Amino acid sequence: FNQCNQTSSNSNFLYLLFSPSTLNMSDPYNLARSILQKIACTLSATGSLMIASQVLQKKKNRVKLQQIILLAISFCDFVSSSAWIFTDFLMPPKGNQQSCDAQGFLLQFGNSSNMMLMVSLQVQYILVIKYGWSDRKINKLKPYFLILPLGFGALTATVSLVLKLFNPSYWDCWLMPYPADCTSTYEIKHGMSDLEESNCVRGDNAFIFQWAFFFAPLWAATVICFVVMYKMTKSVEEAEK
Repeated sequence: FNQCNQTSSNSNFLYLLFSPSTLNMSDPYNLARSILQKIACTLSATGSLMIASQVLQKKKNRVKLQQIILLAISFCDFVSSSAWIFTDFLMPPKGNQQSCDAQGFLLQFGNSSNMMLMVSLQVQYILVIKYGWSDRKINKLKPYFLILPLGFGALTATVSLVLKLFNPSYWDCWLMPYPADCTSTYEIKHGMSDLEESNCVRGDNAFIFQWAFFFAPLWAATVICFVVMYKMTKSVEEAEK
């Protein structure tokens, strides 16, 4: 590929399009992974648009809570997938700090909102299937099913932006310290370094915020969804006996 890059302007364009700035693209594995990542994200974004169009086409879907949650999930997936499609253009050195902040914001908002919306969808299912809630009754909780997940995503993304936590990671901009090997304030306070103050230019204690803003909520959402699915399965089995 590098040889073709030296002799063909088209190959030069493909190299620019598909190569993450932080990876060594002389490695075929890195190049293949970058291309596949963009293909997968493009398919994901396209699928989200198709789901959204199906929801919006019919009036009954636009007022049904389950369909509205699916619409919100599709929107958040489209946001994060789109940010990943252009990941190498937004990361330094091809991009700048402002474009990196933009990508980090979109990813944090889209992904964190999405996992919370999945919890909303599961809770909505169990209230209808197991406990027999009517549409009128469950629609009274519509703001909580939507505003809380989207608010969580918007809040964590905004706080991360203010605290300058969005920095280049391995293949995108997200919650990371900069430089990546800098010593955080947390490490200094807990005697894990001889430094007296953090040498992080940006993203001090970013790994703490990774857990607080994403990984801990992700695990909690996964457990909740698993429990809800288990209860619904048992409920259906008991109803069929």
